[in-house]
Amino acid sequence: MLFNFALFLRLSWAALFKSAHTPARLTPKRLRVLFWWYLLIPFHNLTTQLCFGLDYLLFPAFRRQAVTAPIFIIGNFRSGSTLLQRLLARDRENLTAMQLWEIYVAPSLSQRHFWLALGRLDARWLDGRLTERLKRANDRLLGSIQMHSVSLWEPDEDEGVMGQTWDTAFYLFPFPFFDVLPAYWRFDTDIPARRQRKILRFYRGILQRHVWFHGGKRYIAKNPAFCTKVEALRREFPDAVFIYLARNPIDTVASKMTFFSYIWRIFGEPEETYPHRDFSLGLIAHWYRYPLSRLDAMPPEQRIILRYDDLISDLGGTVRQVYERLGLPIAPGFHEIIDDTVARQRDYESVNRYSLAEMGLTVADIVAQFADIFDRFGFDRNGAAYAQEEPAAPQLAMEAAP
Repeated sequence: MLFNFALFLRLSWAALFKSAHTPARLTPKRLRVLFWWYLLIPFHNLTTQLCFGLDYLLFPAFRRQAVTAPIFIIGNFRSGSTLLQRLLARDRENLTAMQLWEIYVAPSLSQRHFWLALGRLDARWLDGRLTERLKRANDRLLGSIQMHSVSLWEPDEDEGVMGQTWDTAFYLFPFPFFDVLPAYWRFDTDIPARRQRKILRFYRGILQRHVWFHGGKRYIAKNPAFCTKVEALRREFPDAVFIYLARNPIDTVASKMTFFSYIWRIFGEPEETYPHRDFSLGLIAHWYRYPLSRLDAMPPEQRIILRYDDLISDLGGTVRQVYERLGLPIAPGFHEIIDDTVARQRDYESVNRYSLAEMGLTVADIVAQFADIFDRFGFDRNGAAYAQEEPAAPQLAMEAAP
């Protein structure tokens, strides 16, 4: 069993006794968050660990499942990875991705079979009333999350499954204690090699279960946090293919800083509008430069580097090029799915608006800090396309990455 008990205790201590002047300071809202967190999460962690063990007894064949040439979509948050993954995951003949319920509710085979059996009983004996209630709860609770669309039945970031072990960069949101958390956001360089191997072996077991459960299809994941796991993933999956999405740093900084602020406010009440600004900027820079440096050293057949602008402006053409690079056939029915997604994306209009001035930044600041990224990808440097009514304090109006 892989569970970081030491980190669990250190973070719990910090949450209760070292939270002053952090985004997790102990306000009434934060105390409610901690109450529900410790009421539900440790119980689910324990249950899931027991179910992982049960898998070996009930479904031992999963241990022989090969995970062949998995596809990892990476890049900074808000760079279009969700759009690309969800479109590719609709190719059910060739690919499979983990849906949100498989990541957070039922990462084990035992849990998945339990919930599916419960669904069949509901359909037979209760006319699907429990399922309808679950759908309404899903729309009410997850549909209001301000990021990409979230649903139990949509593919999402499988980094979340590492919450079962307390070994994930995601925990910087509920527990923003950087002096306590290991630097999972710089995984290859800052996490000890022995711990890396344990984490990746656990992750392989998760993928084996999922691929076996879905009939041996090729696995596709999207995880911004994997930007700094490139070498660790290659050691565990030597035939892996990486797709890196690069977005204009002006867009990325504004969108990602706003996203981080929003997530920290879900878990607490930060005193600042944009907590840990310098940390966030450093993370963005590392998640550009480090993965690109590693991908540049890989064989061409293991890397695909795309511009967000090209993905959005020519989604159909970009996806067909990706299939050609991956050596995958496009089934006739999938052409229609691509065209349908292109049409819906064309009609998409974001309601998100971001202010660099409120973040204490200017377009010039971002251009200077990310000059090499602008040079490499030919991104627009002047920010004029994003300025609204206040040229001295540009208000960015950008399409949020789905």
